[in-house]
Amino acid sequence: MRVELRPLESGTPGEGRLLLKGWKGETTSLQLSIQESQDQQFLHPEKTWSTKAHSFELASLEETDDQRLQVVLDSTIIDPLLELPGSTQYLLALQDTQGTQAKGVIRLSRDLMPSSAAGSAPSAGGSSALHSPPVAEKAPEPTPEPELKVEPEPEAEPEVGPEPAQVPEVEVPPAPASKASKRGPWLFLLLGLLLLAAVAFGAWYWFSNNTGNAGADPVEQENVEEEESEEDSNEAEGSPVEEDADLRTEEASEEEVAASSAGPAPVCSIAALEEQEELAFVQGCSKADVAPEALLSVIEAARDAEHCGIARRLYANRAIAGDATIALAYAREYDPAYHQASTCFTAADAETASYWYQIVLDTDPDNSEAQARFEELGE
Repeated sequence: MRVELRPLESGTPGEGRLLLKGWKGETTSLQLSIQESQDQQFLHPEKTWSTKAHSFELASLEETDDQRLQVVLDSTIIDPLLELPGSTQYLLALQDTQGTQAKGVIRLSRDLMPSSAAGSAPSAGGSSALHSPPVAEKAPEPTPEPELKVEPEPEAEPEVGPEPAQVPEVEVPPAPASKASKRGPWLFLLLGLLLLAAVAFGAWYWFSNNTGNAGADPVEQENVEEEESEEDSNEAEGSPVEEDADLRTEEASEEEVAASSAGPAPVCSIAALEEQEELAFVQGCSKADVAPEALLSVIEAARDAEHCGIARRLYANRAIAGDATIALAYAREYDPAYHQASTCFTAADAETASYWYQIVLDTDPDNSEAQARFEELGE
């Protein structure tokens, strides 16, 4: 069954037309349920989601010109479908009073709008109108007062006082010559003699020390030189124990570098199954760019390790997203012809298998295996 959800011709936000093609049951007294692909929860009244199944009642379906059936849905269903992330897929299940059932993935139109988009624009003449701030009146410029001309006061003439009396100059007799000037030559002569004595003493001390060093025993000097050369050679050769310690240190550092370069396991891998919570692991795999074959290996490992929630969620998320390979493998889990009993898939279910074969055909219409199994299970 093909399911589409389009906006009304009037474009009213929060409302839409549900179009069905391939429904073979009654057109009155129907029950409709919607399940999202992220957490496998069902839509409930008051726009909430829960793991408990819930069905909405539809009074009737109307026929359209293109041999499809339609019904108008309100914001109770439209709004929740538009609030979840764009990658979320929705599975619609329909059932009549005779027991006829059918399922299909809802194809949401991009033109759908939630009821919150029906806000009204503010009126320009109402109380919400914007008032421009009043323009302040320009104050009149004050009349300039006439400048007062201040005439400069006449400069006062300097008063001429009496001339100072002349003081007669007094001649000072020259001071007598100091006696110290007569002692200058003798002081310089004495300092020169002291300087010569100091130089002579320094020369004698230097010659006496050199003579003592020259008389040392040459044998002792050779012994000292030999000891110094042995110490230098020992330092150059090094101890074998120290060399072993250096080698072990280098090996340990290489092992640490190798361990650190290995890094953590990839987000979507068999090694990461036991390292993460179920929801975090599923979200990581949904965001990761993993090839179908690699993802199948992860799903099979999760199924064999009885991580049933991970296996079913990875199957459904990737299949609804349009991966025909994963959808085909998921259909085989329920197909009586391929089913193998396990903790996660305890029994075969022909109806569920038909649904996932239809998902394969929606993505890959030329898939002969899915077409053959879908027709055989529908008989």
